[in-house]
Amino acid sequence: MPRYLVGIDLGTTNSAVAYVDSQARNTGGPKLHTFNVAQVVAAGQVQDRPLLPSFLYLPGPHDLAPGAIDLPWKESPGEVVGVFARNHGAKIPGRLVSSAKSWLCHPGVDRTAPLLPWAAPPDVPRLSPLEVSARYLRHVVEAWNAAHHKPDDKLEEQSVVITVPASFDDVARNLTADAAKQAGLKHVTLLEEPQAAFYAWLGTHSAQEAGMLKPGMRCVVVDVGGGTSDFSLIRATEEHGEFGFVRDAVGDHLLLGGDNMDLALAKAVEGKLPGGKLDAAQFGALVQACRAAKEVLLADDPPPTYPVTVVGKGRSVVGGTVSVNVTAADVLAAIADGFFPAVPADAEPARGARVGLQEMGLPYVADPAVTRHLASFLRQQPGESTTVDAILFNGGVFQPKVLQDRVVEVMRPWFEAPGREWKPLILTSPSLDLAVAWGAAYFAWLKHSGGKRIGGGIPRSYYVGVEGAPAEGGKLSVLCVVPRRLQEGEEVRLPQPELELALGEPVLFPLYTSTVRGDDPPGAVLSLPPESLLQLPPLHTVLRGGKRAGSKRVPVTLAAKCTEIGTLELYCVSRDGNRWRLEFNVRDVLREPTAAGEPDDDGPSGVVDVFPEEKVQAAGGAVAATFAESAAPAELPKLLEAALESPRGDWPTGLIRRLWGFLEEHAAGRGRSPQHLGRWYNLVGFCLRPGFGDPVDRYRVEALWKLITAAASAPAGPKKAAVPEGGADYWIMWRRVSGGLNTALQQALFARLRPALLPTKGKAYSKPPANEFAEMWRAAASLERLDSKTKEHLAAALLREVKKSPVPVYAFWSLTRLGARVQLYGPLNTLVHPEVVEGWIDQLLEFEPGNDNERNGWLFALSQLARRSGLRAVDVSDTTRERVLTILRGNFGPKAWREMVEEVTRNDGDEQARLFGESLPIGLRLAGG
Repeated sequence: MPRYLVGIDLGTTNSAVAYVDSQARNTGGPKLHTFNVAQVVAAGQVQDRPLLPSFLYLPGPHDLAPGAIDLPWKESPGEVVGVFARNHGAKIPGRLVSSAKSWLCHPGVDRTAPLLPWAAPPDVPRLSPLEVSARYLRHVVEAWNAAHHKPDDKLEEQSVVITVPASFDDVARNLTADAAKQAGLKHVTLLEEPQAAFYAWLGTHSAQEAGMLKPGMRCVVVDVGGGTSDFSLIRATEEHGEFGFVRDAVGDHLLLGGDNMDLALAKAVEGKLPGGKLDAAQFGALVQACRAAKEVLLADDPPPTYPVTVVGKGRSVVGGTVSVNVTAADVLAAIADGFFPAVPADAEPARGARVGLQEMGLPYVADPAVTRHLASFLRQQPGESTTVDAILFNGGVFQPKVLQDRVVEVMRPWFEAPGREWKPLILTSPSLDLAVAWGAAYFAWLKHSGGKRIGGGIPRSYYVGVEGAPAEGGKLSVLCVVPRRLQEGEEVRLPQPELELALGEPVLFPLYTSTVRGDDPPGAVLSLPPESLLQLPPLHTVLRGGKRAGSKRVPVTLAAKCTEIGTLELYCVSRDGNRWRLEFNVRDVLREPTAAGEPDDDGPSGVVDVFPEEKVQAAGGAVAATFAESAAPAELPKLLEAALESPRGDWPTGLIRRLWGFLEEHAAGRGRSPQHLGRWYNLVGFCLRPGFGDPVDRYRVEALWKLITAAASAPAGPKKAAVPEGGADYWIMWRRVSGGLNTALQQALFARLRPALLPTKGKAYSKPPANEFAEMWRAAASLERLDSKTKEHLAAALLREVKKSPVPVYAFWSLTRLGARVQLYGPLNTLVHPEVVEGWIDQLLEFEPGNDNERNGWLFALSQLARRSGLRAVDVSDTTRERVLTILRGNFGPKAWREMVEEVTRNDGDEQARLFGESLPIGLRLAGG
């Protein structure tokens, strides 16, 4: 039995720890203690503080004096967390990690890949959001253990509750649990932050205040922290004479908080600074300075002004330093009007471009108005009562009482009517900084002691998409698998409908969730409007069977469970009781749905992705005749077009993926002759391009990889293909499908390319024929998941080839793909640093093309390398862009190329085709578009 019941608020800006000693004897409930976390506060100084700032600083080799960041439990640590990290990192923001929690819920990046610090120079090592979160928790563990010397009192052995935003999806919750596991914590439960704040009120409120909250009254928790905004609706109840609380609803995920306010203030201040736009590192320093100004100027009895200073760079560290005085009025103008505007009760959040809110690379919500999101949340909640009787503010944003008062005044017209005055009960919290940690500890004590907890179960219902034509009016056909209010530890099994899983093949379920539908029963097949659902990464599994299982299909039903740590698990269950857990495809990048009335850019409208089955089977027969019966491979494309009565350019995605199935089935026949092999490569690359876009593409490309690598490693014998794998067509195929290769497979493919493209001095190698060598370069440049250092090495070799005309045909195209500011599919963490790309541009600007083809390749490369993405830490400097624009204007390059350097634009079809190397299948558009 653990002695300590510990609550950890793992915050975006600050983290905190509280605990209850279960062995202490207290009357009137548990005593909540704050654990002061030991941390470096200045060079060579360690102090215990109630807050651990959620900042991690990565020192350079000569940045700090020896012993400057030593801790009582560790000498010469590789990084520093807390007060000193925040303060010192503000001066050197390129080595400062912040907002890791916001990155942990970013669906557009691989959250386990090294990408922080976001605006770091190229020589700074990077960490993943998961790893940073684990290091914050590990610091807490080590600080606790240094203060508690008994083995049984180590934090790893205690019962720990870690808080997460109520709006965190299941992927982010699971990653938080993984971070806790990496930190060594063994007994962890997750708790939603608004609930934790309410538990803190339950554990610290006065008897007088408690008596004012009556059964039936509704309390809205408005929680605006550093990175997220959360809304929860909690209702007071009375059952069998016992007073209690039920959580009725939570809001959807809003990546909107204090970070956005600091960014908005920094953008406003930047406009007043002499010298124009700051670079990414300087802007990062400005954001930190504005955060400090905001906290000082919105506190009680603020000074008239507060100086915001940005240090120059390089030789201009002193002379280039600029400063401007900021007033409380400036802060309120940026925050109150922008984030807490007066809006009516029927207000709806606006949708559209995010503009400056994307400065940090995070997918912040389009509408920064917290009050507009709050109005929408309250209006969506069903029930007899439509009013709010009490408000509990939480989060560091509400430290200034002026912002609490602002929200109340905005809400007042929503609930007042003639003759009815609205006077909400404002629930008090002794500390907004510590409330969540206290509430987590109080929850741990209730769980430990069997006390009554907030009821209501899980706050959202879950649905999987089911096959069939879309319902009338564009609605989605879905199956409810988990009802809202499912209790922790409770499992729900769906006897119907029965599904089938095929051995060795993937099954994928489109997954949706809703916080506004509370009455859908599990097992119900529904037709719902897309706006009532939020799409999550799809669920998938592969049923593994024995060698003799063949193509047997297993009938299964679905089951779901809400775990004790607060995460959701879904299973496929066979009739004999076998279970296969459905896993989240966490690396899927989810695009935001288009608003009503906006054009949908997913592809041409009216495309029907269905061909008559007899035509498809006729095409399959043509494939079989070629690779199983040795028909002439040169005629196969014409035979396929004849069978399908359609030219290749009109084949939609669904059809060409069906054709891949025939090619896979008859893959053994590709080695009959070099012509058979080349034709098979050509058609496979055409049918699987670009390697993603269909939910099952990941498995198709993995199957292709296994098929080819197994053939290459097979021993000599009668079954060995007569023609070995390789050649120019081989690399064209891999270039076409490269987007479907995961990071490990791209690295494995590059390992085969490296000896030819980056030969080691002194090692003999045979250079491939010119045509194959060119395709090897194009294939390597298409591997966007390679790390940035590898891309730099490849570019260095290419830059030696483009010093003067004639230039190899592959050089400019490959350089473009390696350094493009907007990748076709690769994650942000693999982009080459803009300072490095500026060096490439400097060399390219000196080139003099010898013909029109070279001129076009050269200009397109310059336009892509200097392109504006809208992310300050990704784009090259304004000076470099202007130099590129001068070249583009002087050479009469296409207008679209100039526009992408001048402003943020979207990829059009022609540009995607040029970058990709050919057109995309009908009905498919790359996510970057």
